[in-house]
Amino acid sequence: MLQRKLKSSRTSSSVKTTEEANPGLLDAIFASATEYALITTNKAGKIATWNKGAELVFGYSAKEIVDKPIAEIFTAEDRINGEAERELAMARTAGRSSDLRWHQRKDGTCFWADGVMTPIKNADNEITGYLKILRDETERKLAQNKLEELARIDILTGVANRASFQERLAEMSAAALRNHELLILHLVDLDNFKQVNDKWGHQCGDRLLQQMVQRMREVSRNTDFVARLGGDEFVILQSDVQDPESGGALAEKLVDALSRPYHIDGHEIMTGVSIGIALFPQDAANPDQLLRKADLALYKVKNGGRNGYHYFSEQLDTDAHKKGRVLAALKSAVKSHLFWLEYQPEIDAASGRTVAVEALLRCRDPLLASYNIGEIIGLATESGLMPEIGIWVMAEACAQSKKWRDAGLPHIKMCINLCPRELQASDFTKNVSDILERSNLSAQDLEIEITEHEVFESSGQSSATVAHLRSLGISVAIDDFGAGYSSLGKLRNLPIDKLKLDPSFLRKVPSDPESCAFVSAMISLAHTMKLGVIAEGVESAEQAAFFEREHCDALQGNFFSPPMKVGAMTDWLSRQLH
Repeated sequence: MLQRKLKSSRTSSSVKTTEEANPGLLDAIFASATEYALITTNKAGKIATWNKGAELVFGYSAKEIVDKPIAEIFTAEDRINGEAERELAMARTAGRSSDLRWHQRKDGTCFWADGVMTPIKNADNEITGYLKILRDETERKLAQNKLEELARIDILTGVANRASFQERLAEMSAAALRNHELLILHLVDLDNFKQVNDKWGHQCGDRLLQQMVQRMREVSRNTDFVARLGGDEFVILQSDVQDPESGGALAEKLVDALSRPYHIDGHEIMTGVSIGIALFPQDAANPDQLLRKADLALYKVKNGGRNGYHYFSEQLDTDAHKKGRVLAALKSAVKSHLFWLEYQPEIDAASGRTVAVEALLRCRDPLLASYNIGEIIGLATESGLMPEIGIWVMAEACAQSKKWRDAGLPHIKMCINLCPRELQASDFTKNVSDILERSNLSAQDLEIEITEHEVFESSGQSSATVAHLRSLGISVAIDDFGAGYSSLGKLRNLPIDKLKLDPSFLRKVPSDPESCAFVSAMISLAHTMKLGVIAEGVESAEQAAFFEREHCDALQGNFFSPPMKVGAMTDWLSRQLH
């Protein structure tokens, strides 16, 4: 017992200790201190005594834990980091070691413990062991953490408050400097908010702010930081960005989302939003200046009629609004169906027959005339319009395929390009099934094409969607293969059927022996993996002959035919009947 261990260290009999005057007092203290874990160790840190409180807190009986290192009650991470040994050393050199840290119970669960360790010395002032006293402070610590969290949150909307914003702005601006990245600050102000409060009351105004925050979160990234500065003024911090245009892209989404009607308590409330954008460190030397610059940009919006955004930088503002006009034209084109499809045949290398056609998007909007289709698709993808356009392309292409079949033309596969955003839509596979059913086509009549970069980067919903489409019988091809990763080895576990070689591979074929050898090896290896191979971008008879000799499965390119409008493609297919 503890009293016997302590008696051995006494050398003076002239002064009686409390324990000598009251035999068994220390044992009684140890037994009754059930709210506290009282633990003693020897000089090496092995547990010597273990009271009832320690048993209740940690779950170990004295028999299970005595003679084991004190490190047993520390977490695995702290044991690796040598925290138990550090605590003993601190108690030995400083006379006391205290901490508030996680400790671990017998069942593996962890809890917050407030503890202190002091050395036990004999009459000669020699350390004979250590006494550790601690108690479970988990409930108090969690309550404290909750209070600290509440102190940093705007209670009405649930986003960070001004104090939390100031801290985060300092952290994110420092990180932007370290990583040579931009930090974009959006100062967001709801237009005509006072009129809402005056007309429908403050409760309705509160609900409006809550819905506003919900929409802000829906269009921003998880990594974007949202805070309420007060009233109807909010701020969003965009970190980890390389391009200033990322600010305009988000601002466009915010203006669109926050300007839609709000339905609150039976009222339809129309309002707008004004956004000022400033970039760090481009526009400001320190974080405090950044907010002021964004405020100046916001002032421009307010003076210019509200419901829009401005950059602090004039040039960036000009560029952003030019891009904004292009996006507006694109949205109008989508709404007015100012698109059409052209088709390019895919030729079987062995028979020379047309086995498939690729549907290619074209746009007739005059405001977009200076942009090639790749740029238009890029803008549509960035602005979130591509899923809507993609479904239209698939429906239009499949409807045309049905018309050709109804006219008695050869049955060919329809190839359609997809982007990851389309694949991530929760209702995408249902839409595909509905389109096939309306067109009276089977899954085997459809092929989807995804670029090499996208198929390697796709994960989660996109990857699952591709696998599901393939399980239905829809074939999957990697488009522009070789332009990015150029790794056939990575294809083994992907749900794909074909490779479409990037046209860049064809430029030196067949004149360059090294290029020919490389392409031949790629075709051979792909066939070994039971993948079909299509040469895309065939421009000459020599190229076509080379790929035929190499047993490429199909050929596509201007040598056979450029992309054609529906009438020309219909005539092409009609000639296949003769």
